[in-house]
Amino acid sequence: MRNRTLFLLIPALLVALLPVLSGCSSGGNRAKASADSTLVISMLGDANYLNPVIGASVTSGNVYGLIYPGLIQSDFDTTTGLLNFIAVEKSLLPLTNSGLKDQKRSAIARSWSMADDNLSITYTLRDDITWNDGTPLTAHDFRFSYELYGNPVIASPRQQYLAELVGADKGAIDFDRAIIVPDDTTLVFHFYKPVSERLALFHTSLTPVPKHIWEAVPPAEFRQSGLNQTPLGAGPYTLTSWQKQQQILLESNPLCRLPKPGNIKRIMFRIVPDYTVRLTQLQTGVVDVVENIKPEDFSGLESASADIDIKSVGLRVYDYVGWSNIDQEAYHRDGSLLPHPLFGSADVRRALTLAIDRQSIIDGYLGPYGVICSSDISPSIRWAYNNDVRPYGYDPNEAVRLLEQEGWVPGPDGIRQKDGRKFSFALYTNAGNSRRNFASVIIQQNLREIGIECRLEVQESNVFFENLRLRKLDAWMAGWSIGLEIDPLDGWGSDLEKSRFNFTGYRNSRIDELCMLAKEELDPVDARPYWMEYQEILHRDQPTTFLYWIKETQGFNRRVEGEEVNILSTFYNIDDWTLNPSATVSQ
Repeated sequence: MRNRTLFLLIPALLVALLPVLSGCSSGGNRAKASADSTLVISMLGDANYLNPVIGASVTSGNVYGLIYPGLIQSDFDTTTGLLNFIAVEKSLLPLTNSGLKDQKRSAIARSWSMADDNLSITYTLRDDITWNDGTPLTAHDFRFSYELYGNPVIASPRQQYLAELVGADKGAIDFDRAIIVPDDTTLVFHFYKPVSERLALFHTSLTPVPKHIWEAVPPAEFRQSGLNQTPLGAGPYTLTSWQKQQQILLESNPLCRLPKPGNIKRIMFRIVPDYTVRLTQLQTGVVDVVENIKPEDFSGLESASADIDIKSVGLRVYDYVGWSNIDQEAYHRDGSLLPHPLFGSADVRRALTLAIDRQSIIDGYLGPYGVICSSDISPSIRWAYNNDVRPYGYDPNEAVRLLEQEGWVPGPDGIRQKDGRKFSFALYTNAGNSRRNFASVIIQQNLREIGIECRLEVQESNVFFENLRLRKLDAWMAGWSIGLEIDPLDGWGSDLEKSRFNFTGYRNSRIDELCMLAKEELDPVDARPYWMEYQEILHRDQPTTFLYWIKETQGFNRRVEGEEVNILSTFYNIDDWTLNPSATVSQ
């Protein structure tokens, strides 16, 4: 069992699979046998990189999580809202998950020890793990990988994970002192200040890549390297083929010892941007798993020719409308941090939130599977959630008052304007997400009613997310699957070069300070007061309009057995799933 936190074609294999996976009738018993050994998962968008250093899309994470190994495992305690960390011979908290108690573990770390002064953590690694080419996997791979994560030229979205290492306080990590490798099975991280054991485990468990493969690639060429198309891992699956915008095919890795090869022989991630097509394929048995099923479609699935189970879990994912807080043109031109001409004012952003009827979106699409959102700390993280921060209600009159207070008054055509500039913009989102398409239409109507022109633009998923990464969009609708260990500086930190997920350019020194103060607490629960204030500030400043938390609903063909859907992931224990021969498989 594993727990996970974004090439070369083989035509003969693909031809053998196509009759079954496309619903054709040719192939007879061989096709049926192939289908019975292939799990097909329908995904909205393709991976961007199959490399944990730079991968950032949902599909990327789902795929590379099966290919690459992990230092430690994690589990989530729903009672307390705390994340547990687990090595082969040790866990931070008592184990509550019976599967993790009873089964072999996938961690590379045998154990760890935290220094008495909390200035270092030392891992003892297994000595029997190799990369798939037979090269031993050692502590040197982890040290090398952290140098990649921290390299500003590579611009990993996870640079903030290195924020406590020696040298980070002076602007550049001193890797010679920060990460020490006395031998192949000992890995030591040194921090410039005392760090809680929990935070140390969280920040030192980034996924490694093989040093012997990547060390010859210059950082400037890292993102363009062909090695991103042919990942060398050590996990339960290996990449067989990647047909861009079509499908990714994985095969069970017979060499895996973390803890074993995947049970299902092949896993196919099929890229299907259209929701209706994904749903039809699930109903007819062409695919086995579809995420984010609309509640209104439950009854139709129950009467489908394929036997289907609907499972739900939450609350970890939320949708939001992002407003660029800074003038993107000025920032890209010379690094200037000027207020955005439309969205630079917190009062304007608050007005936009007040103008959006979020409950109407929930009622029309999510029903009981949606909860209005007020910040990026989930109600599931019970110990840190601020119940006193109440989401803004739908109040277009107050929105108008705030806009006019800011100088935005109706123009001759009814569109608000200020200093000769119309309040007019394009709202971007990614193709194939029916929930966001539904919400964007309501948002457009709501804003039109208060004199704001909002044009809707849809982009292919990888194009959309790359534009977000490069901070090219002024307004967009997207979503986050939050980390279950609270560490939001990568999304809100004022250093925009290090906080690569801060697409809005929001900067607030008190948010930076609160995040740092919270990290200094050795017991996470002692940081609760800081997170209470953090949520109050985000609620006041509205750097984005937080829309709703989503209780995710996933559809499974009943030939899939052993799946444990929980808040960590739909694919939490996917390498333990099995497939039973079933008449529901398309032939």
